Amino acid sequence: MNDYYLNIIVMTFLWAALSGAWNLMAGYGGLVSLGQSAFFGIGAYTTAVLYSTYGISPWIGLVAGVVLTTSTAVLISWPCFRLRGAFFSLATMVFPIVMEIIANNWTSVTRGSSGIAMPFKASIPNFMFESRWAYLAAAFALMMIVYAITRWIHRGRLGLYLIAMRDDQDAAESLGVEPVRVKLLITMISAALTSVGGFLYAQYILFLDPPSVFSINISVQIALFSLIGGLGTPLGPIVGSVIMTPLDGILSTFLGGGPRLLIYGAVLLAVVLIAPQGVVGAFKAWRQK
Repeated sequence: MNDYYLNIIVMTFLWAALSGAWNLMAGYGGLVSLGQSAFFGIGAYTTAVLYSTYGISPWIGLVAGVVLTTSTAVLISWPCFRLRGAFFSLATMVFPIVMEIIANNWTSVTRGSSGIAMPFKASIPNFMFESRWAYLAAAFALMMIVYAITRWIHRGRLGLYLIAMRDDQDAAESLGVEPVRVKLLITMISAALTSVGGFLYAQYILFLDPPSVFSINISVQIALFSLIGGLGTPLGPIVGSVIMTPLDGILSTFLGGGPRLLIYGAVLLAVVLIAPQGVVGAFKAWRQK
């Protein structure tokens, strides 16, 4: 019942959902994007601007955010599909940097570095609630939706196409897989789910500024959770978030800057060295012995 611990649980579910959306691109398709925070920020800012400036319902903002995010994802990702490996990652890293610059300077819409404070009026139409339990339920539902979609892709034809393309794109193309079409589809799905996460974050925090949603650190953190939990597995992002989000929150509260980062970094390093395939991969390997 403690609000502090409820907040950690809400953020654990939210980060798991965001990491799961990224895992669809990187874990299955081999598209290691560092631009997810651009999709996250667009989803958050769309609902915040429409509600706080024009009084438009956040539910409409949710739909508008998903449409705007997926459209943007197509426009900015398509040219990058010609690139592979680290070159693709470096190209996508530019997206959140550009979006943060735009958000800082487009003050008539985003209010720049001053940020947007959303007026709190608790109601279901406004998707604002007095209790954190409602946000916890929403974050859990989003996490489970991402998990269900991941399992569906994992077991379906799209998952086979993505894995084949990830392992050897030229061989997959020779067998009839259309790389651009498959990459575009998985990018749109990932961007849409990430946008919903941005919407939920905006409605939960009720304050946005460019660094809080467009920072490249968000993209890195999203990626780390999947890497720690198990890349290319449905459960990996959830496991990674369950391990790292509470750890980060507790260390931030009780230790602060330097010691927190040292311990956080040590845990990351230990997982990468001991279980490079992630916690889920290590557990599967142990069961097969």
